[in-house]
Amino acid sequence: MIKAFDIFFIFITLVVFSWGMNKRFRLWRIGRDDNRSDRMWVRLKSLLKEGIAHRRILQDRYPGFIHLLVFIGFMVPFIVILITQFVFTLPVSISRIISLTLDIIALAAIVSLLLAIYRRYITRPSRLDNRADDFVALLLILFILLTGLILEGLRLSVIGRDTQALAPAGKALAYFFNMTGLETATKSFLAMIFFRIHFFLVLGTIAYIPFSNLFHIISSPLNMIYRSLEPKGILSHLDLEDEKAESFGIAKIEEFSWKHLMDLDACMRCGRCQDHCPAYLTEKPLSPKKVINDLKNHLHVRAPQVIKAKAKGADPEEAPPLTGSVIKEDELWTCTTCRSCMDHCPVFIEHVDKIVDMRRYQVLMESKFPQELTQVFKGLETNSNPWGLGRDARGDWIRELEVPVMSEMSGKDIDCLFFVGCIRSFDDRNKKVTEAFVKILNHLGVKFAVLGVEEGCCGDPARRVGNEYLYQILAQNNIETFSRYNIKRILTTCPHCYNTLKNEYPQLGFSCEVVHHTEFLKENIRNKRLKLDHALAKRTTYHDPCYLGRYNGIYKSPRQILKSIPSLDIREMKRSGIDSLCCGGGGGWMWMEENIGKRINIQRLEDALTVDPEWIATACPFCVTMFDDAIKNKDMEDKLKIWDIAELVELSIFGVKK
Repeated sequence: MIKAFDIFFIFITLVVFSWGMNKRFRLWRIGRDDNRSDRMWVRLKSLLKEGIAHRRILQDRYPGFIHLLVFIGFMVPFIVILITQFVFTLPVSISRIISLTLDIIALAAIVSLLLAIYRRYITRPSRLDNRADDFVALLLILFILLTGLILEGLRLSVIGRDTQALAPAGKALAYFFNMTGLETATKSFLAMIFFRIHFFLVLGTIAYIPFSNLFHIISSPLNMIYRSLEPKGILSHLDLEDEKAESFGIAKIEEFSWKHLMDLDACMRCGRCQDHCPAYLTEKPLSPKKVINDLKNHLHVRAPQVIKAKAKGADPEEAPPLTGSVIKEDELWTCTTCRSCMDHCPVFIEHVDKIVDMRRYQVLMESKFPQELTQVFKGLETNSNPWGLGRDARGDWIRELEVPVMSEMSGKDIDCLFFVGCIRSFDDRNKKVTEAFVKILNHLGVKFAVLGVEEGCCGDPARRVGNEYLYQILAQNNIETFSRYNIKRILTTCPHCYNTLKNEYPQLGFSCEVVHHTEFLKENIRNKRLKLDHALAKRTTYHDPCYLGRYNGIYKSPRQILKSIPSLDIREMKRSGIDSLCCGGGGGWMWMEENIGKRINIQRLEDALTVDPEWIATACPFCVTMFDDAIKNKDMEDKLKIWDIAELVELSIFGVKK
């Protein structure tokens, strides 16, 4: 039980802790408002799954399991001690269970801490940048656990047999102290010394939390609670008609929301984001971990200046834009927006959103962006496609097939609109995918139509590189067309179109059912409307498109389709599913030159070659193009082919040889 003498030290600890916490929270409060308090029950359940159960942390099993055991070893004894301060007597059976549990937990946590120290400072994985503060935090927790065990051993040695204690480690230590021949008074004195050491270690650690990386004990759970509950594919909406807005995008750290600033303090530099970043893995200057920590370091310098100025009722001194001073331009523009960093971050840091927000400022306010994007923007503005090809050519592929066009339907009902997208309309290789899918739709007797020349770019290429203004123009043009024809259901073969139409158009006031062709094909195979009779005896591996998998969670449907094709020998790459490596075409890179490091599409092709495929299957026009280019780069056209899933389904239905 806590003595009156100890209350003073506890009070001092809480004062220091509270002062430090307030100091940290004030840093976040310089950010703009962001409503993250909706659906609180869902948020709390997320904390239970991710913070307590460690679901995402355990995706990386070895360090994840170490963290889980340290977490349990730190939290459970702390909770038990608090409870026992208010429960004066416990039944013997419960006391024995508690003592055994605490013993096992303490031993497991000590072993885990030693493994963590060994991993950080002996094996030293490249993704970890160890600092003195990391070592101090590990040692503090280790010493707390060790002194707690020693104290238990001394207690049992002094009092002799304790019917309420079932503590093998404590009893082993008690046996050791008994073997030393120390007198009872000496052991009692040692117990008092170790209690004081243990007590002050605990208080010191609590006071130290706000000033060290142990602060993640607070910031990480908060970050989990206040994570975005919006669909993964959504970027924040930018109100371009806001008359009060002095600029658009993010140029200063204080222009981020408080949640984005909380992100920075939640980062523990574990490096998982970096390990899965296609830009970093191909020797480009971008490291998601470095971006977050550079922003964090800047926050800790800039925030006190802002706070001090506001306290005086003045404007803070002007700071140079983040891009160029804190974040290098090459870091900003080598991101493919694949979202792998975000899906692997155990505390839900929103890397891509920050990068796109900084891109927005560069494009909208500074007109600074890679030179290749000039032609892309011009093409989107004049002809609603990134290449600037004549808009009337968008429907050229239609002439060879019997495809109904909305403008010629004369009020006829349709089941759905087939939104083709730019690449599937203009690129010769991807036109074959469009034709294959149209043949499947006709085979099923689906009443569908296309927009033809009335179709415009969905806006994804503009939005991902920061040109929100152009994106909204393109999107509004499509929305007006959809509304004019009263479109209720859209089919598309492009994950980028799918994500934009489904998740982002509702921000502009339009929503309808949007279906990706893999979901459509899977459903029709499942209900036996599509019969895949022709065998395709080829070694095949599947590449997960980022905007289909990580952005929209569609991993199973493509694989179920491939498994339905007779004789197809399906081989999974090591990096697949959530771990899939980006093809290198997202985030504007479909139209930019990749001059730094190794080309991402070459790296991804090499991933595929490890399973010795004859065919590579995917479900995205960006991926088809990037793989096709990589295969040609390696002169492998005669040995390896890239297919969209729709083409393989067509082959299995009709047995057509291409």
